[in-house]
Amino acid sequence: MGNDGGSIPRRIELVKEKQKDVKQNPDIERSATWLHCALSKLPLEQPVVSDALGKLYNQDSVIEYILDKTAYGDGDKICSHITSTKDIVKLNLAPNPGYDEKLVSADATTMGNLERDIKGRFICPVSMKEMNGKHRFVYLSTCGCAFAEQALKEIQTKECVSCGKPYTSSDIVLLNPTKEELEPIKKAMEANKLKQKAERVRKAKKAARLANMPEGEVVQKKRKRDHSPIKAPLPKKILSGSSTTTAVMNKVAQELAEREKKKPVSDAVKSIYADKGIKGNYLTMGTFNRYA
Repeated sequence: MGNDGGSIPRRIELVKEKQKDVKQNPDIERSATWLHCALSKLPLEQPVVSDALGKLYNQDSVIEYILDKTAYGDGDKICSHITSTKDIVKLNLAPNPGYDEKLVSADATTMGNLERDIKGRFICPVSMKEMNGKHRFVYLSTCGCAFAEQALKEIQTKECVSCGKPYTSSDIVLLNPTKEELEPIKKAMEANKLKQKAERVRKAKKAARLANMPEGEVVQKKRKRDHSPIKAPLPKKILSGSSTTTAVMNKVAQELAEREKKKPVSDAVKSIYADKGIKGNYLTMGTFNRYA
């Protein structure tokens, strides 16, 4: 019946202990992170994309999620920040010539040693290190080329060694960062999104303000940086009738002609038409002639 001498209760039945955390096999976790899509859990296959958090996805899976948010059960927990293809970057990955699909599937049943080298599908084109989780990898958001982090640090250049596109330190994105590294990356990504949203709102307000301005003010606003003189547009009443427009154009032409007449003539031009007292016709005038 219990506590009547017939049975002795154990300590685990009387004292409640804190439940121990279940430790996951590190090899299985590493394989799932570096060899499989974070969204569909399928093996990574070209084309492979990544987001600002450094997670790896199959491009088809991400597009399917963008079109249908319910396509994957845990999609909102994994990549809720992805709302369009602008939030992902297509990676230029170098294939691993030593990768064999059959060998990888056979090794999956013997996982258990963290030091065992899991075959990666891709490698670093500079150091030839495999992208299997044993080495830290990064990619450039400007071009999508991926390298081992150590190899990129040793290269003293600001141009991608694969495609030649320039980049800055802010364009380097860490692939599959640790939990400690992921928190500041998330905060930076959220701050960047708020900044972009504020910029879009500012541009929308500016466009609405310009749309409500008169035509003359809009022209002056657009040419504000140009220091050349701005001609004021003709009033709409003058341009409404064809006869009025013709009269205005004739008046402008007459003023230009009078302005040309008032311009002083240079001495060189005057010398052409001046009477020099030289005899002869137009063929011998102004030339040496012993008969002149």
